[in-house]
Amino acid sequence: MQGKNILFTFCLIFLLIAPAAASLNKIAAGSPVFLGENDVDISSALNGCHTIAWWKNGTSMSGPPAKNITIYEMNSVSEKIYHYNISPEIYTGYTGTWYCEEKEPQFPVFEIRDPQVAIMVWDLDNNQDVTGKTIPRATNITYRIDTNLYPSLNYLNRPNSNPSDGFFTVKLTDPLGRNIPNIYTGTYGRANTQILLFDTNPYITSSTYIWKNGNAWDHTARNIQGDMIYPPGTYTFNVTQDLNNMRESYASSDGAAREGKTVSTATVTFLSPEPLVVTSSPVTAVSTLPEVTITATATPVTTIPPATATSIPVAKKTTYTPLPAWIALFGVGIAGFLAVVRRNN
Repeated sequence: MQGKNILFTFCLIFLLIAPAAASLNKIAAGSPVFLGENDVDISSALNGCHTIAWWKNGTSMSGPPAKNITIYEMNSVSEKIYHYNISPEIYTGYTGTWYCEEKEPQFPVFEIRDPQVAIMVWDLDNNQDVTGKTIPRATNITYRIDTNLYPSLNYLNRPNSNPSDGFFTVKLTDPLGRNIPNIYTGTYGRANTQILLFDTNPYITSSTYIWKNGNAWDHTARNIQGDMIYPPGTYTFNVTQDLNNMRESYASSDGAAREGKTVSTATVTFLSPEPLVVTSSPVTAVSTLPEVTITATATPVTTIPPATATSIPVAKKTTYTPLPAWIALFGVGIAGFLAVVRRNN
């Protein structure tokens, strides 16, 4: 019983996956198809028609067509209509609507278009193309894709299409040629830093597609070691498209022929960070003065003559004349008399 459940699950998964693998190959009547598509199911678009025809723009469809192609013969069964190739060798030069020639009124079977895809580097700050230019690292950029292949993802044109049918692939490489699978929104370790997946498989449903997270990419972010995650230099955006194995149809063409059809490349160069400038006080240059020789001139010494008595007065020594002897004796006698008187009293 368990084995039957496993088998049932396997079959269910296979049925779900198998149609998705070729869900873009079946087209509705009048839908756009592109030069180089392979294995296209045009059975519904033909609706029993065997021969298709192309008229040049501006000519009446009442006249003979400029070109017609018999897909398969009448009264026959063909598997070709389920695996038809829109061969560039057959349809180049005959873009536009092809009609069923054998039935009235003539109805459109499919519309042949030349595939176009272009990628560019878009400056979000100034809303302009900066492909191939050198820009400051702080410039917010994204990639932009312009293409005419987007109707292939419209279920009105491809009734079996689903959201997993994207056929565009975008790669971003750094100056060293390394693939960048994700982007940092800031330096590692900061609170608001996020690591976002790079938009590798855009699902393009309009003529212009812009990578929405491009503005979140911090080109100056650093890793845990403090090194620049995105070094200065040239970065390359490359887009390829492979609608119904279209790349196989152009494999033998040179690069110039494939460019703009199945592949497109755009580059941008980030400037190196400006070096730190240390501002210092200006130093005044000291000029070298010529050597000056100073010659000492002897000044004559004026001799002053000796001062005379009249010109410079000189102080004289004071001398005293001694008293006469009798006066001295008289004084001694008086002193003795006074001493006797004091004693008797």
